[in-house]
Amino acid sequence: MADYSLSSRTAGRSFAGIFAAVSRQYEETTRESELVRALIEEKISEIQLGLEAFKPPSSASRTGMATAKTIDGQKYTDAQVSLAKRLSDAVRLDELQALKIIEDLSTEIEIPETIKEEHVLEAVSRYWKERSSLIALLGEIVNQAKRNELSVEHQTIAAVVRIQSQSVALIRKLLAQYSSKVSEVAPEYFVANSDYLDLWIAQSLTEQSALLETMIALANAGKDPKTELPYAVITTLLATQFGKQQNYKARFKLEAVDLWEDVRLLCVTLSVVSLDLGNLFNISIMELYDTQNHTFNSQAQVDKINKILQSAERQQELGPFILAWSSVLSARIVYQQDSGDQSELQKFSAQLAFIGMESLRVFEYLHGLFSNDLFARDSKEGSTYKRIYFELLEVILLDHQPSAIKDFEGLVGCLTDLLAYEEELCRLVWQEPPTLGQGTLEVLETARGRFPLQFEPFVKLLAALATGDESSATHVVYYFHRLPTLTHLIPLSSPSIEVDVNPDTGATIIRALHEVALGIIPGRPFMMLPARIHGSLISGENAAHIVQWKRETSGWNLCLTMLDAFRQTNVDDYSPSSCVELSHVKAILDLSQSAFRHRGVTAELINFFIDGECKTSPIPIIFAILDQCSRFQNPPLDVIASCLTCLTWLCETYAQDVWLYLRQASFLPSVITTTVQFTGLDRVQTSGLAHTILTRFECTQGDYSVTLAFLELVQKLISNAQGMELWDSKELRCLKVEVLYPCLVYFQNDIFINYESWYFKNIRDRFVIASTILTIFNSTLEDLPLLSGSDPSEHLGFNTLQEYLTKNFLYDGGKQLALPIVSIIGSGADMSAYFSKYARLRERTEIWRMVYQGLKFVKELLRHRKIHGGQPSFLEVYLIDRTVGRENASLIHVLASYSDFACGAESALISMDVLTLLCSLTFEWETRPSFVGYLGSSSQARKLAAALVNRVSDDRQSPDYRIAIWSFITITLTTQPGLAVLFLSSDSADSETGFTGGQFKEAAKNPILVKALDILNKNESVLASEPEVLPHALYFLCTLWQNAKDHAVLTKSLQENDTFWKDLEGILLRPSAHTDLELAEWKDISSQYGGNLVEQVIRVSSANADQRSRGYALRIFALAVHFHYATRGEAIRDVETLPKGIKEFIKSSVNQGRFTEWNKTIPIIHYHVQGHRELREMGRDLSSPFDYLKLAVRRWDETFDCDYLPGESFMLDLARAKLKLEWGGREEERLFLRTILYVNLNWSMVHSEMQQLSAWRFFVEILTSNLGMSVWTSNANSGAGSGTYYHFALCLLDHIELDTKRSLVLRTARYDCCQLLQSVIEHTAVAKRSDKKNLAIYFPEIVMKLQRLIQSPDMDVLETIQRPVEGRSAHQPLLLTLLFCYRSLHDSEVLSSLDTSNRQGVQKSAILLLPLIASCFSVVVESHLLGQRDHSDSIVILLALLEELCHPVWNPHPALWIPILRNEDVFRFNLQLCARSVSSGNYESRPSYFEGSLSFLLALANVPDMAAYLCDAGVMSMVTHNGLTPLIQRGEIAHLDELHGDRGDWHHAWCMILATVTSLLRSMSSSDAFLQLLIGFIQLYGNQLSKGLETSTDQPLTSAKLEEMERITMLFYELSKHDGRLETLGGGDILKAFFDRSLFILQHAVYLFTHPHILASVIVPITKTEYNNKEAGRDSALSTLIEGKLAAVVRNILAAILVWTDPAVILTKSNLEWPVRKTTIAPITNTPVYEPASIGTMFDLVHYASTSLKEWEARLEGKTGGSAGLFKDSTDDDGQKNVRATSSTSAANSMTSSRFACFGNLSTSSTTPAPASATAAATTSSATASSSKAPSSSSPPTSTSSTTKPNESAFATLSTTTGSSVRMISLLEDALVVIATQLGLYMYHPQLDVSVRRDIQDQCLDLISTLNSTQRMLQRFDNVPVKAKSEGLGAEAYAQIRSLRDTMIPIIKNFAESKINVQ
Repeated sequence: MADYSLSSRTAGRSFAGIFAAVSRQYEETTRESELVRALIEEKISEIQLGLEAFKPPSSASRTGMATAKTIDGQKYTDAQVSLAKRLSDAVRLDELQALKIIEDLSTEIEIPETIKEEHVLEAVSRYWKERSSLIALLGEIVNQAKRNELSVEHQTIAAVVRIQSQSVALIRKLLAQYSSKVSEVAPEYFVANSDYLDLWIAQSLTEQSALLETMIALANAGKDPKTELPYAVITTLLATQFGKQQNYKARFKLEAVDLWEDVRLLCVTLSVVSLDLGNLFNISIMELYDTQNHTFNSQAQVDKINKILQSAERQQELGPFILAWSSVLSARIVYQQDSGDQSELQKFSAQLAFIGMESLRVFEYLHGLFSNDLFARDSKEGSTYKRIYFELLEVILLDHQPSAIKDFEGLVGCLTDLLAYEEELCRLVWQEPPTLGQGTLEVLETARGRFPLQFEPFVKLLAALATGDESSATHVVYYFHRLPTLTHLIPLSSPSIEVDVNPDTGATIIRALHEVALGIIPGRPFMMLPARIHGSLISGENAAHIVQWKRETSGWNLCLTMLDAFRQTNVDDYSPSSCVELSHVKAILDLSQSAFRHRGVTAELINFFIDGECKTSPIPIIFAILDQCSRFQNPPLDVIASCLTCLTWLCETYAQDVWLYLRQASFLPSVITTTVQFTGLDRVQTSGLAHTILTRFECTQGDYSVTLAFLELVQKLISNAQGMELWDSKELRCLKVEVLYPCLVYFQNDIFINYESWYFKNIRDRFVIASTILTIFNSTLEDLPLLSGSDPSEHLGFNTLQEYLTKNFLYDGGKQLALPIVSIIGSGADMSAYFSKYARLRERTEIWRMVYQGLKFVKELLRHRKIHGGQPSFLEVYLIDRTVGRENASLIHVLASYSDFACGAESALISMDVLTLLCSLTFEWETRPSFVGYLGSSSQARKLAAALVNRVSDDRQSPDYRIAIWSFITITLTTQPGLAVLFLSSDSADSETGFTGGQFKEAAKNPILVKALDILNKNESVLASEPEVLPHALYFLCTLWQNAKDHAVLTKSLQENDTFWKDLEGILLRPSAHTDLELAEWKDISSQYGGNLVEQVIRVSSANADQRSRGYALRIFALAVHFHYATRGEAIRDVETLPKGIKEFIKSSVNQGRFTEWNKTIPIIHYHVQGHRELREMGRDLSSPFDYLKLAVRRWDETFDCDYLPGESFMLDLARAKLKLEWGGREEERLFLRTILYVNLNWSMVHSEMQQLSAWRFFVEILTSNLGMSVWTSNANSGAGSGTYYHFALCLLDHIELDTKRSLVLRTARYDCCQLLQSVIEHTAVAKRSDKKNLAIYFPEIVMKLQRLIQSPDMDVLETIQRPVEGRSAHQPLLLTLLFCYRSLHDSEVLSSLDTSNRQGVQKSAILLLPLIASCFSVVVESHLLGQRDHSDSIVILLALLEELCHPVWNPHPALWIPILRNEDVFRFNLQLCARSVSSGNYESRPSYFEGSLSFLLALANVPDMAAYLCDAGVMSMVTHNGLTPLIQRGEIAHLDELHGDRGDWHHAWCMILATVTSLLRSMSSSDAFLQLLIGFIQLYGNQLSKGLETSTDQPLTSAKLEEMERITMLFYELSKHDGRLETLGGGDILKAFFDRSLFILQHAVYLFTHPHILASVIVPITKTEYNNKEAGRDSALSTLIEGKLAAVVRNILAAILVWTDPAVILTKSNLEWPVRKTTIAPITNTPVYEPASIGTMFDLVHYASTSLKEWEARLEGKTGGSAGLFKDSTDDDGQKNVRATSSTSAANSMTSSRFACFGNLSTSSTTPAPASATAAATTSSATASSSKAPSSSSPPTSTSSTTKPNESAFATLSTTTGSSVRMISLLEDALVVIATQLGLYMYHPQLDVSVRRDIQDQCLDLISTLNSTQRMLQRFDNVPVKAKSEGLGAEAYAQIRSLRDTMIPIIKNFAESKINVQ
């Protein structure tokens, strides 16, 4: 019967549902007992009607179908009505009842509009199920009432008590129904189709069986007088011929015949139980005949039954009743001793007894009946039926002496069948004083008196009694050990004896004169009896001479002697002349194995053998018999099986002996590996007697008793090997593996692959073989080998067996091994349904066990595959692709179908685990299969999904099963989105949950989601009753939010629902459920909660679930925040922009200080380090020391693997530990196990706390990354928790500072805190500008704390950075946090806000940290370069941190830190990193530290004191001899990869090399050796330099191209300072070549600047930011960047020209005649250490332009000397004088300006501190940052502001007097005009403050006042407002540019009026 779900109210009121619930109450106590009782009370009136509860059709009911309503008050659909009508017509059922059947059916299947035949059959099956369930329900509730009579806790049901008091009347009613059922005619619907008729026949027989079983239960449990019952029963049974009378009997098939046999047996049982024999026995024993109500008291009933028996046909089924009735008549005779009819009754009673025993041979008949499955050991009612017949035999034995019963062996056979494995009956036999069972004891005494002549009856009866409990087995052992007599046949003429007569009694006396040969068979003795013993002749006259010797003997010694005699028979096969027959051997072995079942009895029995006459153990004899019988030509399979069974039980106590003898046994399979010809592959074959017996005899006979017994033996051996691993010697462990390995090979290759094709006499054997093999495989895989591999000499270990199985089944075995598994899983449900239909419950039970073990094995294999990784195995592919059955259903469909409990609840649960694993595994495949396509048609898929949703919503299902379904559905959200949609697309939710569509909108349409919300809403009650359900339901919601984009409608519905967020908040606001086990000291932990272990486990489980639930609630809040901003893309991110429920949670949490409180408590991990350390020490003190961590549980996933939920076996497998350790029984082992228990409990708590900490970290990271500091500083936050950001970070530092006690767990927790700290510091950096004062106060404290942490021994940074462990090495987040802090403090305003102590503290921390950081860098780089470990990530961080720590702000004195870096060899290692970065020349394989190493090298090169060290370290050799050298030589480093549209490979590296060389040149210019190397560098890379200076007006212009030109021009500018020395060093042509190219660059630059549309057309984006700006329509940003870089190139060229030339020569000579001269003018050259070779900003350009013009004017006037004197030779001296006068006036009126600023990521170098916004856009996520640097001596003079008049312009004068320099003047003029224009356009920059705009305006005025502008400039500024307006500038920007225009136009016009136009 399928399991039942009471969540469906319709199913809850069906008879099938109630029956399943009542049956489950019998198996286990359930929470629904009150509801079940209420349903029984409600339905009792219908139940008592039996089959009459189902009414025939009627016109009134047919009419009422139109207005009928469902249980929910809804009208039936047309499809339901149509199907109900067809059902009513088919089975003749009332139409309204048919509607109820259809309503029940609708809960499982969808009723289509078009009704097909298959739907009618489904309805018929459901109706039949209701009928049989109703009858079975009546019997079940009565049986439970009978069983629970003596139970104190049992609560009676009044209705059931009434039934028990009216049992006879109810039985009469059921008898009538049974009688009519026997003669029933099938409806026409079934007669028309033979297949349908077969189904009807099976149902009819099933209902007959149910009726009979119920009547038996009523007769057995009824409390009313049963005086009239026997007559009613026997009359009906005789009328139906005890079930023989059946319509359609000729149509019975084999399966129907089996059901028919059950009906006949039940008829016989009913006839016996109706006589109330138990009551009769008690009456007879107590002789209370006149005080009891029984049939014998009623004369009328006696006469009626006597009469009917006299006329009845003597059919065999009547025999038990006849024999029992004879005993009833005997009681009647005793009761009426004075009546006159006693003689007649005695005569009739004797006649009946004779008929029963002699004619009908009752004992033989009963012996045959008892082989039926109804009497099987695992039958639910088997014990009841056995007791009924036991009472029958006991009553018979009251009237008949056992010795007088002719069929004594038949009687013993019956008793043996009844007593086998019935502990209660066996106990009754030995009970004193004897009651029920005394007759059996008399039979036993009689059999002992005939032993050993009648050998088998006595031994078999003892064997049956030994199968009871241990007490019964002990009685058997001692009873058989003291045999007072021995009986055998002996001729009286034998010379060994003498015959005498007792003078008093006349009895014959036998005396032994000599030794007497004793044997069972005459002439074939097996032992000798000693002389001088006495005996008596007990045989009658003219009978064989049977002598009973008076000699006390041990039966065990006698049996062992017989076995030894059999063993010594030297024959090739069994010979009839043997002194011991095989049947005797079998009987002895059966008795022995029954006794061996109990360990205590086994030890005592073996001692009897060893201390007895044989002085030997039976174990070697059993092995000898095993091998001997296995070699027979016709081996006795039953004897061999008994030998194996004996050995199986002996393994419990004498396992070592079994192992040693088994290793030598020929029976054991052996493995032969051969190589297949041509293929070269290995083929494994097995041999041995076991294999021979299987293939030659068992497969042909269909009897697999030997194989089954051998499987049981190996199963026991594996358990022993695993349990004794720690106690065995190394040699014995190896021996065990050597024994087990061939057995596994044999089972796998010879049995498992082939067993399905074998012939079976008993089909049940097929399922037992499969389930046992799979059990062996599972036991092998589940073991935790603790010592395997510990000894190199140990070649074979238990892990060898595991590897063999996993390798074969996952990969090597392929299809051959996968097929049986697929067949088992695929056909299990169908076979279970087939055998259930014919009530073959034993077969069904074995099928369930087989399917369960198969699913478990598949699960273990898939777990192994998941844990160990690798390629997709053949097994998982086969599970996905394989179809089975006639319908070709996929295995995915079959696995999902097990949710209907077709193979039991355990298989349903494990099938969910397998599906979950398959989801996870297939998610890793390259091509991921969709499970939806494997679930059949769309209706089938929906049906399966609905079934699973119903199961998970059913609170009556076990929590484990619901958790498994939650896990499966949850994992589909990520791995199987199609299947997830199916789960979330059900039509409607259960209205009982209380959630309506108005509350949850779309969510209310999804039952699975509604159930999760219901659990969330009732979280407190769920946590109290089923704690693990809550976190799994919350994890489902969490995963749903993680995949919110796939289920946007649902998440949107949840997002807008306030109740959902309130429920989540309620979980977080609940007080933390810490247990006393967490808070107590380790030494006191076991005494908590009164030492009650169960209470401790319950408390821990509840606390764990609570902690994890909190974690999931935090994650859901975080994911909702992320989803909100990810979908909306809001630019302004503030708490107020969040949805209402989330916003209120965050605001209230901040204002009430919850975040602060949680940050204090959540990171605290209650980890008992002492426990683990004690466990480690205890492991060393065990008898066999081992590492306790080998007991660690391995999960394939922390969440989805639900096999080890938090509790007593969470971390260390306690069950396996018990298996390994309990054998020793020492105190050390017990303490070890106890410590494991509490370590597991502690680890459970720690794990949940770690999960909560991880969730807290995730929550804070999401909040800070999306909201920044607005989480704490929002205007809405005004409570106690607002503005606590810095305290939050300091609290985390306090947690990090806690001592970890060298514990990995606490280190992991500290790592999470470090990551959280890093996230908080990093993600809030963008909002720090408004909080700089607080930052200046708290960040120094954070830096100093970080410095102490990093240097603390407990942190051990130097060790962890060398050998980092994922999740435990906290150095990386700490170093990153330190880096972020230093960069934040670098801000100029923050620096200015730092007080002296904080600044000094930060600087001190920098210098203290530098040695450790440098040491870490050297160690890590060395390890990385040697290939020991990939330290790329650490190297990137250390490089950036070294850059920051060496910054002049923190380390202003290079003399202090340069020796530190030198000592740690940092320079050399960094050069090696640089070389490694470009070593391959393959850009794709560049390491992550590529930019960092080059940047750090440049930073070092920018420090003048470092240049010499770098040169000594070989920096120039590195830049000229590396992997890029060939590419650079050939000029193949392109700025643009046109194919991909991004920057060319290695172009950035080339630019960095140029910048580095330039910086070195500044510091090493005095060195001729360096200049020589530089000349070589330029000559070596000449092609690339030339390519970099190439320019054209139609080629793409990128920021990368201009960066390269900027670097090259800057290098040549620096080089131009040393033009004179270059000539002597052979580099004179270098500058000339550069200036030839420079003129073209100037021309193109001016052309582009003066043609903005052409410039815009050639600009190409190259970086991700540039592309994003272009796509967003922000082209101006890229244009501004390109124009600025182009202007910077122009500036560098102009600077180099000024340096290199004399102004007069330039203006008067051709460029070919320009000499090389020194200069006194230099652009900004002091590049900061942290900046990659910056060459200044536009303000530098303005400054330089203004200064250059003044210098030119001064030179022309001759005030600066040098070149001014050249003008004296000019023909226009007057003009020169005017020029000098004008210049002098201009110089006299000049003013100094020191206003500088920067834009974006450009930086400023100045002689004064930079303005407040100097680092506005400095990025904190890159490896470099921007800040100010102290001035250097090479800084140029400040710019001047000129007030000269237009007619005094230097340019005007020059243009007039130097006509030959027109070209140069035009270029310079155009360049300066462009500079001024670009400067004006910078007014548009969105990041500019008002003060910066004013600086720009002043600079523009300074520059314009020195220029004689052209009309072009005026036109450009006239157009500026229009452009600004078109680009959407704000009102402020527009006003600024208008102001600039209005100011500059008059000046420009004034300039234009006096300008001399040059043609």
